[in-house]
Amino acid sequence: MIWLASFPRSGNTFFRNILFEVYGLESSTFHREENYPMDENYAAYPFVKTHLLPDQLPEEHRDAPKVYLVRDGRDALVSLAHHRKDIIEPGTDFYTNLLEATLALGGSYFGGWSENVKQWTAEADVVIRYEDLIEDPLREVEKLRKVADLPEPNRERLPTFEKLKFGQPQYGSGATFLAREEEVAALAQKNFRKGRAGSWKEEMPATLLPLVYELHGETLERFDYKRGEETGESLKPVRVLMEANKLSDATMDGVRRYQVELLQALRALQVQLPNILTVDCMIGDAIKPLDSVVDMINKEAESGTENEVTDEDLLQEEAPSGYENLLLQLKAWLANHLPLSIYEPMRRLYTKSPARSMLNWLSINVRRFRSRAERKRIIQSYDLVHIPLPQNYFFVKLFKLPVVGTVHDLTHLVFPEFHEKHNIKLSEAGMQFLQKAKAGIIAVSNATKQDVLHRYTIPESDVQVVYEAANGDLFHPVKDPERLRRVRDRYRIPEGPYLVSLSTIEPRKNLAKTLAAFLELKSTGAHEDLTFVVCGKRGWKVDTLYDKEHPHASAIYFTGYVADEDLAAVYSGAKALCYVAHYEGFGLPPLEAMLCGTPVLFGDNSSMPEVVRDGGVGVAAGSVAAIRAGMEQLLLADEEELRKAALRRARGFSWLRTAYETFLAYQHARK
Repeated sequence: MIWLASFPRSGNTFFRNILFEVYGLESSTFHREENYPMDENYAAYPFVKTHLLPDQLPEEHRDAPKVYLVRDGRDALVSLAHHRKDIIEPGTDFYTNLLEATLALGGSYFGGWSENVKQWTAEADVVIRYEDLIEDPLREVEKLRKVADLPEPNRERLPTFEKLKFGQPQYGSGATFLAREEEVAALAQKNFRKGRAGSWKEEMPATLLPLVYELHGETLERFDYKRGEETGESLKPVRVLMEANKLSDATMDGVRRYQVELLQALRALQVQLPNILTVDCMIGDAIKPLDSVVDMINKEAESGTENEVTDEDLLQEEAPSGYENLLLQLKAWLANHLPLSIYEPMRRLYTKSPARSMLNWLSINVRRFRSRAERKRIIQSYDLVHIPLPQNYFFVKLFKLPVVGTVHDLTHLVFPEFHEKHNIKLSEAGMQFLQKAKAGIIAVSNATKQDVLHRYTIPESDVQVVYEAANGDLFHPVKDPERLRRVRDRYRIPEGPYLVSLSTIEPRKNLAKTLAAFLELKSTGAHEDLTFVVCGKRGWKVDTLYDKEHPHASAIYFTGYVADEDLAAVYSGAKALCYVAHYEGFGLPPLEAMLCGTPVLFGDNSSMPEVVRDGGVGVAAGSVAAIRAGMEQLLLADEEELRKAALRRARGFSWLRTAYETFLAYQHARK
C-alpha cells in the first residue's frame, strides 16, 4: 500500500478518481472518525487516502511509501470552510468555519494547514502541487512511478471536474454507502465545488487575510504561493490592559457573561498568536495575566455552583490594596446570603443615599494620588486599555493610553425611566469619557452602533460592530428524554408543552405584558395544557406581575434560579422563548435559545430583529394583543421548520469570531 495524503480539500479525491478511471486502481481511506465508513481491510488496497498527520498513522504502516498533495492554503481553507458548512455541519457559518480552520486551535483541523504541509513534505517520497495536477493531471500522476508500478493509462477516461461534479464518481459522491441516486448527485456537486486555483481571491474575507499570512505565510511562500496586492496590513503586536472588575460582581448578568466568554476566547487566540496578542486584566488594584484569570473562571464553571469565584479568589495572588476590594467582597457576600426581598430594598436605599457618590468621589481621588511611578509603569507596559463596561471607566481613567470601549446599549438615554438616577449619571459619564478619549467603540449590534452615532459626536469609522455569541458547549439541542425529564423534575416544570421566559424581572424586559398576553391566550380555550415557565430568581416584584386571581393563573410557574448546565434542557423542552423586551442592545437569551433549536418570540425593536431574524417571530412589545397573536403564530407553525431556522441563525455567531473581531478593534486602535 501507498499513503495518499493531503490537507483536506487539496485534490485528494480528484486524484483517487484519476487512479480509478485512468489506471483501474482502487483506493481506500484511513481516518479516526466514528461516524464515517471505513474499510476494515484498507491496507489491502494499493492506495490509502488520509488527512491525518504522519505520527497518527497505524504504527505497522508508517514506513509505507508516501505521496503528498499540497494546495495553496488559502484555497484549501476556503474550500474546507464551505465543505463544513455544506456537508459536515450543515448550516454553520462560513466565516466562523474559515476562522476556526485558519487557527486550528489545539491541533484541530489535522494540525492546521501549515503544520500538515510541513510534517508530510518532510516524509513524502513524492510531493505534487494541486495547481500542477489540474493543469496536467496525467503528467503529475505519472510521478507515482517513482514508488509504484502503474499500468498504462487509458487517457480517454481522464475525468474532468465537471464530469465528476455532475456525474456519479467512484469517490466523493458517497456512491459506496448512499442508497438514493439524488443523494449521490447532491454530494458530488458539493464535494466538487469549483476546483479552480486562486478562487480564494473571490471568497477570502479581507479581515482574515492578515491572520492567514501571520500563521501560514512562511509555508505559502515556501511553495511559491505568492501574496497579492490584496494582502493588507500585517498584524501588529498589541498589549492590552482590560478593566475586569465586573468579574468581582456576584451576579452573572449579560455584561459579566460577555466578559467571561470574551476572555476565554481571547485566551485561545493569544495561544495561537503569542507574539502578537497579550491581554492582562485589572481587578481592583491588581493586574493579573489572562491565563490566571481564565483559570479562575474555569474553576467557577467546574464547581457547578453559582458565583463560586469571589473577590477573594480573584485577588488571592495579591493582597487587596484599598477599601474598594473589601466593599466588593461585602457586596458579593450580601448578594449571596441575603434573600432578595431584603437585599433589593437595601441596595435601593444605598443607591439613593449620598454614600455611593461619596465613595465614587473617594475612589477617583485615591486613584488620582496613585504612585506616579506605578502609573508610568502601566502606561509603558500596554498599548491600550479595553473598558468592557463604560460605567467602569473611572478604574482606568488616569492611564493616558488609547482606549477601546464596548457599548452594550444606551438604555439609560433611550429608556431613562427604567433606570435609577445614579446609574443614568454614571452611564452617561462613561460614554462622555469614551467620546472625550476618542476611543475605538465596539458596538454589540448595528442597532447599538446607530444609537451611538445618533447620540454622540463619534466618527463612524471609530465604531465597529462586533456581535456577541452563545456558548456552544452550554447551549445545544437536548434530545435525550431522560435528561429532559430530570431537568423538568428538578425545577418542577409540569408535563406538557410550555413557553419559557428567562430574564431579570424589571420593566424593560416587559414580563408583565407577556404574562398578560399568555393569560389572554389561555382564556381562548385553545391551549388547555400549555403552561408558562419563568426562569430566574423570584424577586420581590413577582406579586405585581400578573393577576393572581385570573382563572388560568395556576398555569404560570416560577422556577427560581436555573443553573447554566440545565438551561439547554429548559430551552430545548420549550415551544418557544418569550423575550418581548422594550429594548435590547443585543440580547443573549434569544441567541442561547436558538442555539438549542428553540424559536423566539421577540420585541420587534432595537437589536432583536437584527439578531433573531427568521429564528422567531417579532411583535410590538407594547401591545398585549400583538404578543398573544405572536404566541399563537409560533404554536401553530411547523415546529420542525421553526427549530431548524432558529438553529441555523444561531450558528452564525461565535465567541471565537467575537474575540478575533475584538482583536481587530485593538489593531485599529493601535494605529
